[in-house]
Amino acid sequence: MTESTPWFKPMLDDLVKKMIKIGAVSGVAVDAAPVWGSENEILIAKVWDTANKSQFIWAITGELAVTDHIPGSMAVTPRDVARHFSYKWQMDADRLAEIANSDSQIANTSANIQAQSKKIIQLAESLYSLTERDEPWR
Repeated sequence: MTESTPWFKPMLDDLVKKMIKIGAVSGVAVDAAPVWGSENEILIAKVWDTANKSQFIWAITGELAVTDHIPGSMAVTPRDVARHFSYKWQMDADRLAEIANSDSQIANTSANIQAQSKKIIQLAESLYSLTERDEPWR
């Protein structure tokens, strides 16, 4: 990365590739715009098929985030997006914890699922804490 390349460019490029790979966006050309971020830690972006920019998705990625996406209609501001993902990840972690605690899991798999659940909870709580502060969103 050159000094003139913004910090978010590699993260945004990787995010677009992941969104295409999982089928979150499709089309001949896909574009994205960074909307909010904390340098090298978290990035919230809008991603869309260039033929239909009004049908964008919100996507999040980074060291302090689970790479994830939602339809653009589900949130208005980047702060709302962060809140949504925080709640979503909490629910995902709860579901993982339930699976880990079920009797049908082998011990090693259960421990792995529990570790994943704890990590998701930590990310969700950190993201939610961030949404409660005003200064990052100005």
